[in-house]
Amino acid sequence: HRFRIFYLLFFAPVATLAAFGLVSSGTLKRFFLAFLWGLPAEKLDFYARDFVQRSVLPRMYPSMLEILRGHQEADRTVVLTTAAPDLYAPYIAESLGVSHCYATRILRSPRMPLLCRLEGKNNKNLEKVHRMASILPPQVATALAEDLDWKRPEYPESAKLAGSYAYSDSPADLAILRIVEFAAVVNPESASYIAEARQKGWAILQPAKPFGGLPGKLWLMVRQMLGFYPLEPERKQYRSDA
Repeated sequence: HRFRIFYLLFFAPVATLAAFGLVSSGTLKRFFLAFLWGLPAEKLDFYARDFVQRSVLPRMYPSMLEILRGHQEADRTVVLTTAAPDLYAPYIAESLGVSHCYATRILRSPRMPLLCRLEGKNNKNLEKVHRMASILPPQVATALAEDLDWKRPEYPESAKLAGSYAYSDSPADLAILRIVEFAAVVNPESASYIAEARQKGWAILQPAKPFGGLPGKLWLMVRQMLGFYPLEPERKQYRSDA
């Protein structure tokens, strides 16, 4: 489907507006998914599973997978919460043996529309916590009221989850990191993100990246948008500091 590269003509202007904060991340996501336009539901499902198996899973850090297995073997409740669309996120959870999965919900139709609709909010920031309300202790759900400013670095003590763990590589997960007992940031890039992690004594994990530094990350993003990128990246050794 190389012709789908032309979706960039539709997406690029919106991405530029989003870079200046003029378009929400949810709207940006809707325009990004325009490259799936016209795909019937069954074919979309096939490609989603194939994408997870051939592109997502091979790029996961082996060391983080070991940590995941450790939590599963300890019989802890494991949750995957992501801003990725639920077109493929549930298949990641399925492959990892994770029973609870929360993702950005896309309104389904027999064929993918040019501009899809989100069912609810983009699953990021405090929305990730609200989406998990049904499996959280009542006092935590109550403490994290809808009007709570997720950017505030300190949350009510009643919102803390004793004996809980969280791992994230994005500041969009700060709401979750702030309510767990044991938090870890993975390959953090934002200076403020790193500063808060150090201030609060969170672990800082740095598994080797398949794309190297920032230039490699940007080049990988370009190749992904163009449809030209390796499906099975070379594995690198893991290193960490805490």
